[in-house]
Amino acid sequence: MALGKVIIVAGTPGTGKTTVARAISEKCGLRIINLSELAMEKGYITAYDESRSTYIIDEDRLVNDILNLAKSSEEHVLVQTHYPEIIPRDIVDRVFILRTHPLILEKRLLERGWSRRKINENVMAEILGVVASNAVNAFGSELIYEIDTSSTKPEDVAELICLAVNGLVKLEPGVKIDWLTMLSPEEVFKFEDYLGSEE
Repeated sequence: MALGKVIIVAGTPGTGKTTVARAISEKCGLRIINLSELAMEKGYITAYDESRSTYIIDEDRLVNDILNLAKSSEEHVLVQTHYPEIIPRDIVDRVFILRTHPLILEKRLLERGWSRRKINENVMAEILGVVASNAVNAFGSELIYEIDTSSTKPEDVAELICLAVNGLVKLEPGVKIDWLTMLSPEEVFKFEDYLGSEE
């Protein structure tokens, strides 16, 4: 099997993955695979977590599908997800982590009508860099590229990623964004205080 076939666009919900991935597909001609949508389509949902308002998936079957798609594709495959760590490292070319300032992310999730608990859980995940940390643990920092989407248009983010994939722009790998240094303790505690609350 050819290695390095998968390019991952990952990030906390609300950071722009869907819009950016769609724009990358248009600009670079890459096939998009949304892991959550694929799991739903294939019936890989094993349960629903009411407390967290999220589905539990059969990761083994989902990964097997990704392996087969990567093996059969002559071009890179673009995978969109907020749990990149389930993809085997040997088929991953690089991972672009979309990051969004927590207060901007909160606003986006409020506009989606999410519950307070779900918003705070995801904003805290972004504050702590959970997706980036999991990706580094799974793939190593040399394959991780963070992009701040707080005030950058999705089309511009997609253009940057396309240029990087084609070797026309060199990005600095590793985790560079630390929201904890940019937020006051009160701003951080705001999201901790409401965890577990539906108000």
